[in-house]
Amino acid sequence: MIKIQHTHEDGTLIHGTRKGDGVYEIVKKWENGGFKYFPSLRMLGLRNSRDRVANRWAINAAAEALRKAGFAVEVEIDDNFRDRAQVLEDKTDRLEDRRDALEAKAGRHTGAASAAHDRAHQISERFAGGQPILVGHHSERRARADRKRMDQAMRKSIDENDKAQRAAGRASAVGSQQRRSATPAVTARRVKTAESELRKIQKSLDGHTRRHLDHAGNPYYIEKHDAATGDHREMLLARKAQLENQLDYDRAQLAAAAEAGEFIEYGPHNVHVGDLVTYWFRDRRRPVVKVNKVTVSVESGYSWPDKVKFTDILAVECPHGGDGPTVLVPRRPGPKAPPRLKAEVSTIDVAALTDRIVQAQIGVPADSEAFMTPPAVVARVLETAELEPGMVVLEPSAGNGALAKAAASEGCEVHCVERYPALSKDLLDVPGIIGLTTGDFLETAPDQYPAKFDRVLMNPPFSKGQDIQHVRHALRFLKPRGLLVAVMSGGVAWNKAKTATSFRELVEQRGGQIDPLPDDAFAPSGTNMRTILAVIPAEQ
Repeated sequence: MIKIQHTHEDGTLIHGTRKGDGVYEIVKKWENGGFKYFPSLRMLGLRNSRDRVANRWAINAAAEALRKAGFAVEVEIDDNFRDRAQVLEDKTDRLEDRRDALEAKAGRHTGAASAAHDRAHQISERFAGGQPILVGHHSERRARADRKRMDQAMRKSIDENDKAQRAAGRASAVGSQQRRSATPAVTARRVKTAESELRKIQKSLDGHTRRHLDHAGNPYYIEKHDAATGDHREMLLARKAQLENQLDYDRAQLAAAAEAGEFIEYGPHNVHVGDLVTYWFRDRRRPVVKVNKVTVSVESGYSWPDKVKFTDILAVECPHGGDGPTVLVPRRPGPKAPPRLKAEVSTIDVAALTDRIVQAQIGVPADSEAFMTPPAVVARVLETAELEPGMVVLEPSAGNGALAKAAASEGCEVHCVERYPALSKDLLDVPGIIGLTTGDFLETAPDQYPAKFDRVLMNPPFSKGQDIQHVRHALRFLKPRGLLVAVMSGGVAWNKAKTATSFRELVEQRGGQIDPLPDDAFAPSGTNMRTILAVIPAEQ
């Protein structure tokens, strides 16, 4: 048995249905009532039917359609209205529940956005030094997967942040219409509307005629309306009783506001020709030229006056006295809204993460060994180099210039050498980097520069002794009392090959040193190779 039930407390709902029984497919059609599914109730019903007179047309249309489809249907309508005060109290409770639900939703999205934000930054450390994808290297697959995950996390953080802010905005807006509805000005307009509706209802209950006149004022057609009967009459009587209760409540609210001096009902009894009225906007204050039954005509500055309803008047100044006080007070402000909710989500630096993604998309050959210097290693190099403003610095095989940029930030004049333009294309845009040579550093000679350098900071290729070869070549570029600081492979410190042993002897002869770096120093760049820091003074 399917039961279509209407009460003012619950609205119009359909009981006895289950998913897949075909009821919803029938009653959702407009001609069969236009019922909707309410997920929060898990029931079918009519929207905006709570605390309203039953929509008997929709209810009967749904019942008839269901019966034709073979369903047994029972209709139960209870049009006894609830007291206006109880209606508003229940509505307030529902709005508070809705605000709580939206605040919780905003909190969930905030948490998801923060988690995605942290995940994006955690993955981005893989590219913190601008490490490119080395095409053909064993790290390429993992680097591309990291880039994809970072991009997804960044987008998720932005999307969840947007959802959190929307939910917070909706939570802040909950109840705004009800607060405005409670202001005396809106209440007064609602009273006028309800009184007009009551007059129309009474005419329909009693029956009435309407005369249509021609240009001479003579009736050419008389439209006759009989008194309402059947369901229509029941609906009108129920609505009349509800309106009368609403009017009693609203009039009591206006009376209380008027007694407190917070509201004045404007009308022909207290607004006169010559009065200055403030209307529509607080800065619009004009004299009255005519008083009508429900409006006043006000000078507008144009060839026609403004027609202003008494309910739209904000204040009146009556300079010649009259029935009321000289100045009628403005309307009472509405109830204060609760503090506006805003979801606090860590701001994701889209530009920085996007830049890292773009950097990662630069593909260079695997044999280039372009493992960019991680920030922690850069800091260690700078600490060891003891840079001073004005020094002239060289970074050979610069890559994306991590060491060069750091030296430039210390006030040094920096020159770079890099074989792959895709990595170094933006270096000359950095203040302090004043020179860039494109090519193989081993084919670069010291006489290509106007003078030698105070410092050489470098992270050369490691394999097959290339780091030793590059460092020996770089020593030729130092000034007397200059210093070279190089990141090199760990084998330099212990390898027994002739090139390694002779290099260690060179470092010792010049009074330099070899210090180990942490085992995972280059993990952010996609390699677990152990490294050392070689510090070599210039030849005296």
